[in-house]
This record gives sequence, structure tokens and C-alpha cells, in this order.
Amino acid sequence: MTLEPERGEPPPRMARHRSSPEKLTRRSAALTLLGAIVPGAGLIKTRYRRLGWLLIMFLVMGASGVAGVVLLIGPTKAALEVAVRPRALLALSVSLIVGGLIWVATLVLTHQGTMHSTIQERQRTFLRWWTAALCLAVATPLGVVVQYSLIQRDTVSAVFSSHDTRDDRQAPNADQADPWAGVGELNMLLIGSDAGNDRVGVRTDSMILAHIDTATGETVLFSLPRNLQNVPFPKDNPLHKIYPNGYRCGPQCLLNAVWTEAVNHARLFDDDIENPGLYTLKGVIEEVTELRIDYTTIVDLKGFEAFVDAMGGVTVNVRERLPVQGWRSRSGRLRGVEEWIEPGVQHLDGYHALWFARSRLASDDYSRMRRQRCLVGKAINQMDPATMLKRYPQLARAARENIATDIPARDLPFTQLPADDETRSHKRVRHQLFDQPPDPHRGRGRRRRRRLLSATRRYGGIPVDPDGLR
Repeated sequence: MTLEPERGEPPPRMARHRSSPEKLTRRSAALTLLGAIVPGAGLIKTRYRRLGWLLIMFLVMGASGVAGVVLLIGPTKAALEVAVRPRALLALSVSLIVGGLIWVATLVLTHQGTMHSTIQERQRTFLRWWTAALCLAVATPLGVVVQYSLIQRDTVSAVFSSHDTRDDRQAPNADQADPWAGVGELNMLLIGSDAGNDRVGVRTDSMILAHIDTATGETVLFSLPRNLQNVPFPKDNPLHKIYPNGYRCGPQCLLNAVWTEAVNHARLFDDDIENPGLYTLKGVIEEVTELRIDYTTIVDLKGFEAFVDAMGGVTVNVRERLPVQGWRSRSGRLRGVEEWIEPGVQHLDGYHALWFARSRLASDDYSRMRRQRCLVGKAINQMDPATMLKRYPQLARAARENIATDIPARDLPFTQLPADDETRSHKRVRHQLFDQPPDPHRGRGRRRRRRLLSATRRYGGIPVDPDGLR
């Protein structure tokens, strides 16, 4: 005789089936979430378990390979090897697109493989939306990384040289543990050009020579006065035949007019010289300073304005009242001033930062040079990584449209000096302005100071007072 369940009481087996849809729904949601965290992990508990284990195996192998490279060459160099190589960035973008599609597909398969027939329609709808949300959560950051990678690729290709234009210039040796071994010093010429509507040709209004000691990372920024006179042309430059005794042709023949002078005589230069203006200016500055220039970087002044705007502005301490726009009348009075940049700590946007750097109607060229170096240093020190990352598309656009350099893209992974001993710690890699001249008791600093001071005195661009070199 068997016991019958009482009327109205469901059998235990039916009770278990009644509660199973909720459990199956939770199981499906959990496995899909697991698959969103670890690609393929959610498939292990479905009929696609072999595919899940295969994806996890590839993931582990890939992660191990990346970890091995990072441990072998260091995280910074490993990142630079990708970040400054257009082909590597393109390969990264393609890999992320393909990997992202596979990842999203595994989430869909996990959803399908865990969708039991007893799950009710309301619960099915929830699981569909849950899976869609997880697919979006996976695809969105990957899409941002792909976008930034392609922007970076375009920027590196547009700004940096695809080939090495230097002849006997010093360069890092990729085959050595320390690529900078044997390279004692580097000199980079930073040029701010202004080819506005009211000007004929290119005027190099800002010329800063960055002198870098690769042994310590010490960087000295030295401004070259735009009004240097009688500057010499190198003997192998075609303009040397026209001006054998220096650039002498009246008050307009200053250092900042050398570029335009070379462009006006471009027919005299060999066809393999792509930019006679830059080629000549670099040679003249080498003659003046007796320093060999290894790299040059040109920034259009409008590009500087866009760059400061993209980084959210820059805070500086304004020491003198500066006019924005304007000119001096024959009587010496200021006319046409739009507004004034007042003394004190000011947060400047790109437009006002540009006038902070270039204004000289109420001061002089030397005051302007000090402000330019100050602005460069402040902009570097105030670069916030989070803000720069957020505004990177705008920064990259400003760089592509307004910056050009002859630094070969293949040298970029070695632009960071090593930090494997006390004399080369990252704390020593800093920007030292000439407001704080090198220690005169140090031989190298004393020689550098004497050489640059002598050169600028010789060509009429700086006061005799040594403290004027600031």
C-alpha cells in the first residue's frame, strides 16, 4: 500500500521543478558575468566547454607572453615599443577588434548555452538585457582603446620622421643595454614659428635650445634672442656666398629672419634639402653656439594655443602687466590694446597663454624669453595624466596640425633615460631653466655658460651683465 499525498499538496518532485527556473536564471546570469570578466570562462559549464577551455588556454599563453616581455625589457620600454610604432599600434587595434568580437560572441554563446527550456519568458527577457549590458560593458572600453590607438598611430606618423635625416648625429644604440652609452650630450632646437596673415613668410619668433646631459638627465633650456645680428652662415650653405661676413643687410637682418631668407633663395639649395629654411636656421645656430644640434622640433604658435586649451589651461605667476594685441604709435604710446594680463597668479587659456609668451610691447625681448621658458616649464609640470588622457584626442589633433620634428619614430622608445643607478634616477630628469644657471663651480656647466654667453654677446643679443642670462 502506497501513501498518496494529501489533496492540494504538490509532490516533492514538482516542487523542485517549480523552483528550478529561478535557480537556472541566476546560474545563467552568473556564468555570463564570469565570461565578461574572464573570456571563455562562462562556457566551461555549458555544452561549449571545449571552446571555453581553448579560449582560456590562449588567454593564459598571451598574458604569459606579455608578462615575459614586460619583465625582460621593463614596463616603460615595453609600452613605448607599442605606443610610438605605427605598425605596432595598427596591429594592436586589429587584435583588439578581433579579440573584442570573439569576447562578445562568447557572452552570447554563454547566454544561449545556459538558457534552459523551463526558464519563463519574463526571466528570459531579463537575461537578454543582462547579456546585452555585459556585451556593451566589454565592447566600450575596447572601442576606446582602439580609437586612441588609431589616433596615436596617426599622430606619430604625422609628427615624427619616418626616416633618419641626420648624417653623423648622435643616436641611441638599440643593441646596447644602455642605448645612450657613449652619447654624452644631446641638443634639441625648439622653434616657435608665426606665419600670420600680417607677415610675409615664416618668422621664428621663439628659439629655445634644450641642452640635455644624458648622464644625469639635466636639461637646460636656453633662449636664443630673435634679434641677434650679423649671424654667420655655415661655409657649406649657399647663403654663405651671399653673406660671407655674416647676415648683414640692415636692421631687418636678424636671426628670426634667417628662415625666410633661405626660403627666398630656395633655388640655390640642393634638391635633397626638403626645407631650406630649417636647414639654414639650424646651421646658423650651430655656428653661433658652437653646439651640434641633434634634433629639431617646430611648433606653430597657433598650435601652442590649441595645445594649452586642450590641456585645460596653464597657471603662471605674471610678474608684469602685459598687453594683449596692440601696437606703438610714432609718439610711443600703446594703441589697440584689447585687454591686459594683470600681475599675479593667473590661470590662462590658450589665447592668453600665447600672449603671455609673445607680448613685448610693454617690456622687451629678454623679458619675453624668460616668460617663454617659464611657460614651457609650467606646462610640463602641470600636465595631469588623467586630464591628458581624457583630452587626448584634442591634444593629438593639435599636435598633428601644428608640430613637426625630425626625431625618427624608431628612436622614440629610447627617449627615456635609464634609471638603473644613482646618477641616473628619474628624479634627476628635470627641466632646469636658465633662471637658475648651472653651478659655475662645475666644469661642464661653467664651460656651457661661458660659451653661450660669449656667443650671444658677440652677435649683439644680450646684455653684458652675466646675470642677464636668465
